Amino acid sequence: MSEFQVNPRVKAESTAVVLARFIGASVLFVAGLVLFGSGASGGNPTLDPYLVVGGILAVSLAFGLPMIGAHERG
Repeated sequence: MSEFQVNPRVKAESTAVVLARFIGASVLFVAGLVLFGSGASGGNPTLDPYLVVGGILAVSLAFGLPMIGAHERG
């Protein structure tokens, strides 16, 4: 028989930290969608491009921020 063993996962973060990261990313994602939608609606021609770019950046950060330190969490 094989002596294969799986190393136990080390829990590096508490549940509250993981929950806060999830809620923060969700809020940032929804805010980015709102910014993108309000910028694409065409209400203010001088402000709309900034709202669209801000929405794209907010949605990108919502996906990227939880990944900081992911290689350490394993």
